[in-house]
Amino acid sequence: MEIKNPWIIIIALLVVIACGAIVVLAELHNVAAEAPLPALSARNGVVEAGLPAANGSAPVPGQLLVRNATHRIITDMAGRVVTIPANISLVLCTSPPPTTFVYMLAPEKLGSVASKPTVALTPVKTDNLSAVQENITISGPGQVNYEAYIAMHPDLVFISCESGIADPSSADLAQEKFGAIPVVCVDNARNATMYGPTLLFMGDVLGVPDVAARQNKYYQSVLAEVQQKVATIPKDKRVRVYYAEGANGLSTDPGGSCHSQLIEVCGGINAAGSNSSFSTDVVGVTKEYVLMHKPAVILSSSKEFIAQAYNDSTWQLTPAVRNHRVYLIPIKPNNWFDRPPGVNRIVGIPWTAHVLYPDLFTEDWFNAKAKEFYSLFYHVDLSDKDLADILAQNAMDEIVTQGTGP
Repeated sequence: MEIKNPWIIIIALLVVIACGAIVVLAELHNVAAEAPLPALSARNGVVEAGLPAANGSAPVPGQLLVRNATHRIITDMAGRVVTIPANISLVLCTSPPPTTFVYMLAPEKLGSVASKPTVALTPVKTDNLSAVQENITISGPGQVNYEAYIAMHPDLVFISCESGIADPSSADLAQEKFGAIPVVCVDNARNATMYGPTLLFMGDVLGVPDVAARQNKYYQSVLAEVQQKVATIPKDKRVRVYYAEGANGLSTDPGGSCHSQLIEVCGGINAAGSNSSFSTDVVGVTKEYVLMHKPAVILSSSKEFIAQAYNDSTWQLTPAVRNHRVYLIPIKPNNWFDRPPGVNRIVGIPWTAHVLYPDLFTEDWFNAKAKEFYSLFYHVDLSDKDLADILAQNAMDEIVTQGTGP
């Protein structure tokens, strides 16, 4: 039989082939979406199958490697490959610094471990700063109650794996203890100049990248402004600062410690000298030692110490006490300067800068930065009175009056 128009047959064949290809691709997509993630090793949350990163290099911390409808495979900030749920609703932390990050990023996802294996979820927003403080888990140093954590069935547990401080093997040990619950390491939770990557990483893990981006923008802006301005201060004009810890004020953290870091960040000189490493060590000193180093400013979280300093003949010889430059560190709902040395200290950057150099960083500038921080990070809008109460100005006036009376 003669085919009058062979092009019709050719076109029909091409249509059939194209339709078949579409069907095959659709089936492959469905299989990929439903396929399970790589099997976990004996270390549970950590994937042993060496998933390659881009260009065949080692996994990049924070990198998303695989995602499907129920799970994600990521690299945490210690470079470990970890499988986590695609949607996170409840997380726990084993120490205060990462806990502050979670509360500020997604308070409704933060669980609280107390003496009993019960969960107290934090509200998304509260006008009561005392409630904020109660809702932030302060899991102090010591042994973690693994049974209580596991009983709460969190989606994951954040632990600090900080460069130069934490033992990298502690993450693997923690994963063994937590069993099938993924353990995710975070770095620089205590480094006041490196909070940015941690905010962005944890925000992504928690599913709130937009919140993390807004908070990081504020943090980077305040940090850059303070560091750029204090960089112009000649070294011989920089303020010497003593950080007085404890009721007697005779414990302190030298420069290089994460606990006194805001002194250097804000252009001060630590009166206790400096350690070479980013340490967490507290040292004991004497009154004579402090007097010898002539601090122009003393910072302390202890009202008892400040009252003592203004009434003690030796402390009265320091320039800080003579010039009424002993400052009570605000602690509501968390310490602005230290302990825990987490993102709660971001507001301490403009506060410390204002305390050290009030002409360079004015009160109006500081007040605006503090209110913005509380709105972005604590989810609370402060009035002028709220901020004054946090600064405990009335208590400080009373302390100074007691110390300078006849």
